[in-house]
Amino acid sequence: MDTTSIFIIVISVVLAVAFKLFLFKRIRHWMDQDLMKGLADNNPEKLAFLQNKYQQLLTEKVKRKDYHQHLTNFAEEFEQNNN
Repeated sequence: MDTTSIFIIVISVVLAVAFKLFLFKRIRHWMDQDLMKGLADNNPEKLAFLQNKYQQLLTEKVKRKDYHQHLTNFAEEFEQNNN
């Protein structure tokens, strides 16, 4: 193999890995948004509250596996405060 072939292979692999990481991050974001929309139950105020709390979780660097529990707790907290 010549240098050009190796260069093309390396660039292709790097781009494939980068694209996979990009898709992985987008899918995780879509899943989080879907969870918040499901918990909000078509209530725009509750959705805004959950999105705000989600941003706080990101800022505080909470582990992603704990997002579901935290968001569920925040949704229950919102319901208690608005009833």
